[in-house]
Amino acid sequence: MKSNSLRYSALVVLLLTVSCTTFAPPPAIPASDLTTFTDQNRYYQVQLPKDWKHEHASGNHYYVDTFSSSDGNAAIQNIAYNDGTRINISTNAQLALDLLGKYFGGVGQSIPITVMDTSMMNDGSERLNWTSDAIAASGISFVEVRNDTIFLVFTVEWKNNYKNQYFNLLDQVVASYTVP
Repeated sequence: MKSNSLRYSALVVLLLTVSCTTFAPPPAIPASDLTTFTDQNRYYQVQLPKDWKHEHASGNHYYVDTFSSSDGNAAIQNIAYNDGTRINISTNAQLALDLLGKYFGGVGQSIPITVMDTSMMNDGSERLNWTSDAIAASGISFVEVRNDTIFLVFTVEWKNNYKNQYFNLLDQVVASYTVP
């Protein structure tokens, strides 16, 4: 009876020790492994990993800069859209969802995106936390209108199975976002 009590006490102490231990998140990427990217129209600037692949696409009234991790399981993207039309605040979120669905869906495809929650940021942008079962990915997008006609959607995205690997790094990129 006494040995069971002793084992139980030891187990409780072990569980309390483990549950009270804080686990540090993976370290932020060192500054020496980052590069600064400045948008072609100086809409934004971010620090991101040097070894991520950069793709630039453009068309009538828009351009997209996408940075992808070497394994393809995380991405950073900015969509800049300006057709000269005044952007109505009530169409902001829908336009953002349409653009996200189009550009994260791949060539010629559009994917359904479910917005989990939204919040207004201190700088006036709107944060959308979203997920897509169709591509097994999630992301955080910041939607912003400048000068009434410039529509920007800055997004960090990760494949759901790789969230633990990339979330802190993507958070670091978001924290580095500035307007030059």
